[in-house]
Amino acid sequence: MNKLICTAAVFAAVAFAAPAMAQSASTTGSGSITVIRPLTITKNADLKFGAVVRPSTGSGTAVVSAAGVRSVTGGVVGLASGDAPQASQFTVSGEGGQSISVTIPATFTMANGSDSLTVTTSNNLVGSAGAQTLSNAMGAAGALAFNVGGSVPISSTTTTGAYTGTFTVSAAYN
Repeated sequence: MNKLICTAAVFAAVAFAAPAMAQSASTTGSGSITVIRPLTITKNADLKFGAVVRPSTGSGTAVVSAAGVRSVTGGVVGLASGDAPQASQFTVSGEGGQSISVTIPATFTMANGSDSLTVTTSNNLVGSAGAQTLSNAMGAAGALAFNVGGSVPISSTTTTGAYTGTFTVSAAYN
């Protein structure tokens, strides 16, 4: 009986000393990616105010709407000669159906030597410039065309001559 108790005690000690089997689990993950066309932006036309006569006294404004229509106020006179007034036009191209943000500066400067005029811009984007959508559906090319117009103050003391300037329009996927 002593032998039996001794043998049982040895088996019990071995059972408690044996390492327990660790639990394990596994699963699989997956990855995906959607590759789309890069954005491009093309200038189709420049903003042109045409030729204007400054007021003889006071000040006025020359405006070209986003639709390309020129108007003048405050004694500024628009002439038929010179460049035909027009809004600038841009086209953003990329992946159809995608949301984009368009950035147009609120103002830019046109200079004639050391003299300058500040143009305040306008545009024909519907809704927020930060929430535009390219035409068509994903898998096809999409585009968004828009115009930029502007207004420029002209006073009786504005130096005569040709004023030019540039502005940067950009677009990014949201």
